[in-house]
Amino acid sequence: MIFLLSNRDFTPVGFWPFGSMPLPLGGVVLAALGVGFLAGLLFHLPHRLSAHRRAKRAEKRVAELEAQLTPPQDTP
Repeated sequence: MIFLLSNRDFTPVGFWPFGSMPLPLGGVVLAALGVGFLAGLLFHLPHRLSAHRRAKRAEKRVAELEAQLTPPQDTP
């Protein structure tokens, strides 16, 4: 918020089919940061989900193998 308030100078931003429009520099920078963050998130999300699925499968497999290793204990 402080960054936005301290960079209130207008800068021309050109959008190809719409022409150029003056926007506050702080808003342009923060908008670009937000768009970059969302693009990185969308790029990373499929990899994160597949890694989570693999980890869950591996944990399940480890539990199955540990159950095979330890014999059931009889309780008197």
